[in-house]
Amino acid sequence: MRRSVTTLALIFFILSWVVPARAYTLQYTDSTASVRVKWPSNTIKIALSNSLNSPPSNIKPGSDVLGAARRALAHWSEAANLQFVETSSDALNISPSGQGDGVSLITVADTLENRNVFDSADRTGRTRVFYDPLTGAITEADVVINPAAQFSTDGTPGTYDLEATFTHEIGHLLGLEHSDEAGAAMQPRQGVNGLYQQAAFSARTLSDDDRAGAHALYGARESFGAITGTLSDAASAPVAAAHVWIEESATGRIVAGNVSLPNGSYRIEGLPPGEYRLITDHSAEDRTQFNVAAGETVQRDLKLETERTTIKPAVFGSNGHLSTIAVPLVQGNRYTIFVGGEGLDQVSDGGLSITSPFIKVNPASLTLQSGINYEHPIISFDIEISPDAPLGDYSIRLQSKSGEVAYIPGGLTVDSASGAKVSGVGVERQMTIAGTLGMVNRVFAPFLAR
Repeated sequence: MRRSVTTLALIFFILSWVVPARAYTLQYTDSTASVRVKWPSNTIKIALSNSLNSPPSNIKPGSDVLGAARRALAHWSEAANLQFVETSSDALNISPSGQGDGVSLITVADTLENRNVFDSADRTGRTRVFYDPLTGAITEADVVINPAAQFSTDGTPGTYDLEATFTHEIGHLLGLEHSDEAGAAMQPRQGVNGLYQQAAFSARTLSDDDRAGAHALYGARESFGAITGTLSDAASAPVAAAHVWIEESATGRIVAGNVSLPNGSYRIEGLPPGEYRLITDHSAEDRTQFNVAAGETVQRDLKLETERTTIKPAVFGSNGHLSTIAVPLVQGNRYTIFVGGEGLDQVSDGGLSITSPFIKVNPASLTLQSGINYEHPIISFDIEISPDAPLGDYSIRLQSKSGEVAYIPGGLTVDSASGAKVSGVGVERQMTIAGTLGMVNRVFAPFLAR
């Protein structure tokens, strides 16, 4: 591994967490995970507040607010064969927690009631879901955009992308939780325009993980497959809260994932028929390939001989920025990728790879950075994207000299929206750990906000 002294400064922004990140995890009525929260029909009535026609000053003048909301609805409609019936409303405020009015509203109004929903400007949106606690049937879901955050629809540096925020919040409206897949629209953080010196448009696009979650809730079961199994440790005890995901064997793209329950069981649904491999974030890899057919459930159990304890990647990025947002990639281009975290100075030259034949790593480029004010090691390496690389999310695989393995699931995303350069953003010499990542929350009735 080469060493490089880099006189770059890192700037920290503190993130606050309210709910855990997971894979495309569904919402449930209680901790038994037996009754799903979802709409009882594939036809959903949504009221668009008139505030979308006359947006407040925190949304850049001239932004296509109404179009952003409609496009976000269309993303999910196409993914899960849903039909949104649009109406308009004079209402400005989302319903109070525990007190729904029966109207599912999307609003951007700057009112005291809407401001009180948020406790900081880096939380871009919030969704409140009201449902029957016995059946899980959603009766109302309201979306509000934070009046204290700055938005645009044209990639203006320093603002959040409004369509990306709408897309994420509508996922909650449908019954989806946060995702642990960095490239998913449902992952719990949002980057501002200018992160990686690009417009933050990639988050507008649903990942395969997002689509699998929508299929699991609203798709025809006979059209999709599922993978189920249990995770256990070396002592045969169940492993809970482990991120489990599957990748397409041929391309390496992440298709879907979930988290294991307290009894160690997991279930990944909504899978298109295909050939896959199974991976967990606890240093377990099932590299054997297996087929999943439509309407079929495949059993795959994993025994974790060792748990990752030394290599703990925390941030990653490119173009002088480190973050926890997937790095947007363009087909046919080359990039230098940075990863920071515990134990990364133990990664060997041959222990670095992208789990796809369409993304090549140059092992000789692996460099341990120094001279950067960060508490953990930072490494960099060069990659080349094939012009034929399928659009989707790909994982970074790290292996230490002792054989310990760690992943960054979906840390790289090849997207048609990638490469949209931000006007007014030049090449920066400063390395930045970006915390401009809006947390997205949802509230279940009749429970209090959490």
